[in-house]
Parts: sequence; C-alpha cells; structure tokens
Amino acid sequence: MSQAENTLLILDDDAAVAQTIGFIAKGLDFSVHHFEDPEPFFEALLMLQPSHVALDLIMPRMDGIEVLRRLAQTGCNASLILTSGMGQKVLESAQATAFERGLNIVGVLPKPFRPQALRELLTQHQTKQRPAVPFATAPTVALLATAIEQKKLSIVLQPKMDIHSQRIVCAEVLSRWNDPELGSIPPDTFIPLAESHGLMQALTACVLDQALQWFVGSPLFAYGSFAINLSTSCLVDVHLADRIEAACLNLGVAPQKLILEVTESTAMDRTADCFDTLTRLRLKGFRLSVDDFGTGYSSLAQLARMPLSEIKIDKSFVMKLQSSADALKIVDATIRMAKGMGLTSVAEGVENAEVLNTLKSLGCSLAQGYFISRPLPAAQFDTWLKEYRAAFKINAES
Repeated sequence: MSQAENTLLILDDDAAVAQTIGFIAKGLDFSVHHFEDPEPFFEALLMLQPSHVALDLIMPRMDGIEVLRRLAQTGCNASLILTSGMGQKVLESAQATAFERGLNIVGVLPKPFRPQALRELLTQHQTKQRPAVPFATAPTVALLATAIEQKKLSIVLQPKMDIHSQRIVCAEVLSRWNDPELGSIPPDTFIPLAESHGLMQALTACVLDQALQWFVGSPLFAYGSFAINLSTSCLVDVHLADRIEAACLNLGVAPQKLILEVTESTAMDRTADCFDTLTRLRLKGFRLSVDDFGTGYSSLAQLARMPLSEIKIDKSFVMKLQSSADALKIVDATIRMAKGMGLTSVAEGVENAEVLNTLKSLGCSLAQGYFISRPLPAAQFDTWLKEYRAAFKINAES
C-alpha cells in the first residue's frame, strides 16, 4: 500500500494535547486520527500508511522508546514528530535513538509547544523523505576499477570561508561518479566499495591528480589552499608521503597548500605505519585535519600526540547549534580546545546566517556548508569564487 499524503496519526494519552495537535493539522488539510492505546495505533498504521506520526514519549501502556523500536520493525517511513513534557534532553536522546533505527524524524516538540513550531514540522516533510535509490543495479568492483583507471570519476569543490574576514581561503575536494548506464552513484556507495576491495589508493591518486590540475589554474591558487580526504587504507602505505610530495612539486604546488583530511577514527589509529605516514606528511609541510571531530572516541592525550593543523567539527553538532544546548556546549568546547592547541577550527554543515553568527561569536576560524555554497564542479567553482570576491570587494591580498 502506498503512503497516504497529509495523513497524521497521533499516539498520545493526553486528550487536550492531542486535540490541539489535531486542530492545527486539520488547518493544514491533514486527515487526523488520534489513539491513546498503542495496539489500535499500530493497526491503523498498517492500514492507513500515514505520511506523519506524532508520538508522545510518556505513555502508560508502552513508552515512546518501545513504540519507536516497533515502528522501525514495521519499516515505518512516516515523518515522525516526538513530543514530551520531560524536557529537551530526553527528546534529543529519543531523537538520536530513532535516527539510529533508521526512522524519519522531522523534529521534536517539548510540551507545551508553540503552534507555529508544529506547523513548520508538518509542512517540511517533503524535504525529509528518505532519498530514492539512484540506480536500479548496484555498481560492481570491476566497474569502479575501470572508472578509476580511465579517470571517469570527477571532482567537485566546496569552499571554506574565514568567518571573520569572509574570505574564501580553501576548497575541499570531493569525488563524484556518474556512470552512463547506472547514473549518479553517491560517494557513500562507491567509497566503501573501494575501501573493501583495495581500490582506495588508486581512487585517492585519481582525485589528487584532478585536484592538482584544477588548483594550479584556479584563482584560489594565488592565496588559498585545497583539501582532500585520506583513508586508513592509504595511510598504511609507507611511500604515500613521497608520492603526494612528488605529485605536488611536479606541478609547482607548495606542500602547505594541501590539507589532508582524515576522520577522527583514522587519526587515532595508532598503528606504526599510519602514525609514521601522518608524521612524515607534516614533516614535508602538508597540513593535517581531523574530519568529523566529535563523532569518534579519541582522548585528549591521543589528540595532543597527533601532528595536526586543523580540527573539523562534525556537522551533526553544527546543525543543532540553534536547537540543542548540548550541541552548543560541544562546539564551544571544541573551538576553545583547538585555539588552546594552536589549531584551526572548521565548522561543517553551516546552513544559515544564524549558525554562522553563533560560530563567529564563539571564535570559530572557518566555516563550510550550503549557506556559503554547495559543492561545485571545478569551472563553476572558479566562476563562483570570482563573483564572490567581486560582490564582497575582497581581493586576494586582503
């Protein structure tokens, strides 16, 4: 059965709250069904296939976490709105649990809530639906290997902005794969494929080669830098530092112009080969950045031993700056720590001016995200950069 548009199921034993939610939803042309008991609710869920579900976490017969577990077991794809009078912290924990189970959470509502807050959650569901699979047939290892060998993968670039001067000082290089038959294959599909079949070194070399060719002809070359990602499987190669250095020097790119980003878990992989490679890269003048910081389990002692230049704060914290007190504290603490260690702090996932202003007030160094620009193909990036500098009257030397 297909999903019924503008259909809301409410599971809440507080009749007054449920009535308020239903009244607001009906004003948005929703068909509303209210349940106080979980079993009739789940029966209706299977029959109606609603577009939305509003769930109270505190229920007498089955608490909200149990309901979320059962929703996941049924494969529920409705847009879920969590409500509770227990406070924001409990709601955020439940939201994290729902995300982990693959449920489509569009937001949380602490009780009492503002009607406008509910309206916004009910009208944003179309942008929150799970993305459709972009290809009917899964890509094969052989197809990926051929694409890498024939340089069929392309690159896009996302700018990093100095928050205080508004200058674009760097661009992160991201790989893309568009197959003539399969269409656009997302990185979270082909990167694990490359990782698990020994293709990451070839893939990284392909990306670096394209990035260097672009960078030497870009207006960013005169005053900025670029960044690429490295995986653990690349770092175990004891000759990696020499090859990257040779590739840069061959095109006249100074090592300090290249930032090599490793995930937090990769950076903390203390195998001798990985640590040697990271140290040799720093000795050669390359900069090192810990990506997705805050999502791993590193200790401060481990972090202090790494030859780092930069910390990138994971977007999961940055995007919650305006709604989560805990996220704000984590971002603030990370920025302070980076400053104390003499490291550059970079915030990923900046999607609006409010977040950017908050980061500026916290003293964050750089920002990256859709509010500044989406990732762009090389030629489009260069054009965008020229227009950006002209609009803000920013020159290369300022």
